Parts: sequence; C-alpha cells; structure tokens
Amino acid sequence: MNCLLLYFTGTFNTRHLTGKLAERLEAIGWKVTKYEIDPTNNERLDLSRYDVIGLGYPIHGYCAPWAFLKFVRKQKFPKTAKIFIYKNSGETEKANDASSKYIDRKLRRDGARADNEYHFLMPYNIHFRFDENLVREMFTMNEKLLDILVYEVSNGICNRKPYGIWARLVSAVVSRPQYIGGDVNSFFYRTDMDKCLKCGLCIRRCPTKNIYVDGDGTIKFHHHCLMCMRCSLYCPADAIHIGFLESWGWKVNGGYDFKKIESIDLKEPVITESTEGFFHCYVKTYADINRRHKELFG
Repeated sequence: MNCLLLYFTGTFNTRHLTGKLAERLEAIGWKVTKYEIDPTNNERLDLSRYDVIGLGYPIHGYCAPWAFLKFVRKQKFPKTAKIFIYKNSGETEKANDASSKYIDRKLRRDGARADNEYHFLMPYNIHFRFDENLVREMFTMNEKLLDILVYEVSNGICNRKPYGIWARLVSAVVSRPQYIGGDVNSFFYRTDMDKCLKCGLCIRRCPTKNIYVDGDGTIKFHHHCLMCMRCSLYCPADAIHIGFLESWGWKVNGGYDFKKIESIDLKEPVITESTEGFFHCYVKTYADINRRHKELFG
C-alpha cells in the first residue's frame, strides 16, 4: 500500500507521533511518505497516487489548527483512498471529539470520507507542564493505540467516534476566537532582550515566519501567529513573553526530552481509577484503549 501521512506540527508532538506511525506502517510492508505542512506554502498535492492518506494534527481549542485546515481545503481528495485521522492533545474532553468536523465537511465535498479517527495524548506546551512519569505512561498508551490504528486501518475495520450537537457547539464557539487569537495576542508579545541570546532559533523555527529582527536588533513579531507555542517552549533563555496567555499563567518553557522520558522505568501507575480533577478524563480513555487492545491482541 502507498500511504501518505499529511500533518501539521506546532511543538513537534505530531511530528513525533507521525514518525512512530510511519515505522509501524513500514513494518507491515507499506510505502510511507511523510509530508509536514508548511503554512507559508499552500501547494496542491497529487493525492491520486496514494491508496491510504493519514491526516494528523494537534488539537487547538477543540479544533484543527487553521493552518492545517487551510492546506487541506486546497487539496482534492480521491474518492477511492482510505482516509484516517490521527490527532493529539493534552486532554480527552468530549468537545475534542468534534475537532475534525471541518475536515469531514471538506472530504464530503470531494466525495471522500475518513472511516477511522484516533486521539492520542501528548504533553501540554501551554497551560502547565506535565510530569515526566505521566508522559511516560501516556507514551505507553500511545503505543497501544498505534497497534490498534495500524491493525484496524490495514484490515479495513472502521473506527469513528460519533460526536453530538454539544461537542459541535463547543468546538465551533471556541475555535472561532482561536483562529484570530494568535493575530490579536501577537500585539502583546515581546522579547526580553536582556535575557535573549540572539541565537535566532525562534526566527528560524516559526512556522508562519511571524518573528523578525528590527533595525535596532530587537526580536519582534508580525501578526499572523498560530499560537502554536513553538517559540516560547523552545526559547533557551525563556525570553519570550506570550501576551495575555502568560498573564493567566499559561506558559511552559523547555521542550520535553522524549528519548529520556521513553527510558523511564515506571514503577507504578500514574493514572488510576481513583484519579480525580483535570486528569480524570484519562481514566476512561485508558480503559477504552486497554479494552480494545485486549480484544484485538489478547
């Protein structure tokens, strides 16, 4: 099978998942092409060459990022292709179930459809930092979900979670301000030049080329920001201030060392049946993954 993994990544969580997924698909003999979307280049691809197309994205405000949607809308999806969606976020609230609604709408216009969708958990790049033991456990569950994805997609087993009116409504309401939020919030971005190392990492890595150096050497921002948090997460000096988000305490600095985390020998479960609060949604998510994995693989 000739497979295309078409994805957008902000702080590289989706890139990490795509690499893992590609390895699994290649292991069963598929030819896999990975295409990472560049928001500054909305070219039209020849999708007719692919038997299977995977669409991957991080969930931003209960919806797919506008850069991903903008690229997808320019494409022509073949009716004959098997299409699946793999998305990721730091929580599994019900509103996230409808995050692919605009993708589904586009596919229907092309006479195509996605019969499979999988929601992976990845650590936050905003709001607050995840404990490394928790991330290690998330990775274990992701490995099981990858097993399920590859088995179901390769064997033609459909798997889509239905989403109701409430999920659609929440997703629609939150996604609208999210799509313009980056542009507005970037008016309040600033760089602490006393801390800045002038390494240029933020400029080189910004997916929308939103960051630049002005005439006096100050790092500044245009107003076409995705709020992907790549600049603030990976700034080695923690010199970037992310506007009103930071005034709420919503900031994480310093990327997660995935290789180090994968080497952690987890002694006991982090998420249990008694887990409450923010991470309570993980209890059902983990149970669903474990149940389906056991059904397929014993």
